[in-house]
Amino acid sequence: MNNLGKLMLGSAALVVQPCPAAAEQGPIQLRVLAQESIPPKWVIRGGRMDGLCPDILAAIEKIEPRVRFSGYADYRSLPVIEQSLSSGAVGAACALLDTPRRQQIARIVGQPLYSVRHRLAAASAETATPRNFDELIKLKPLIATPRGASYSEQLRVMGLAVDDSTGDNMVNLKKVAAGHGRFFYMNELTMGWLLQSDEVRGKVRMLPGVLKEEPIYFWISKKADPAAAAIVERAIDRLHANGEMARIYKRWADGR
Repeated sequence: MNNLGKLMLGSAALVVQPCPAAAEQGPIQLRVLAQESIPPKWVIRGGRMDGLCPDILAAIEKIEPRVRFSGYADYRSLPVIEQSLSSGAVGAACALLDTPRRQQIARIVGQPLYSVRHRLAAASAETATPRNFDELIKLKPLIATPRGASYSEQLRVMGLAVDDSTGDNMVNLKKVAAGHGRFFYMNELTMGWLLQSDEVRGKVRMLPGVLKEEPIYFWISKKADPAAAAIVERAIDRLHANGEMARIYKRWADGR
């Protein structure tokens, strides 16, 4: 082989040889937005975001280093989170209920993270204690709910009047305390945290009946990297299998 042929063969070898640095792909980056006014799912403490969801995200990253979450330093409303999932501006959402709208824009990943129980809060002087939807419907009350909550429309379908004008749940509790709405409808975990505030303590109380219980899920945007869903699903399954998911939930349910 002449020198020119050797040079061409050597050049071809250089082209087909994989570059170790290029072959190694970094972790999949998934942006997540923190949901406003929904402790202990998201709580700012010491200038940083803390809570049930940050602990779940950290646990997923620990088990599965091929995925990294970012972007949840500040709160956003639920409608903004849904819009961002739809556009692909965010890749994932932590601990949301299943709705037709969310099924259109994102995928449920893995088994439920945990279950939520929906209850009512009322002004301390309120004498009615509806324990199910039939009893609630008979009262025909105005019910405050968070803006964008999936159950707001469910309550309207039952014929109930709903005020979902704000996503600030402390404002919703203050409304009920002041008589601007008879009940506040929310999951009991968040409601229990909010009722510890000096702003409403002694003015509003949680009623005993559980109106509904349903699972809550981790979501991956349909615009995200297709590999992300399978990776996160395996991590969530492992967190359930080794008991870490239950431990994370218990820490925050106990009022960590």
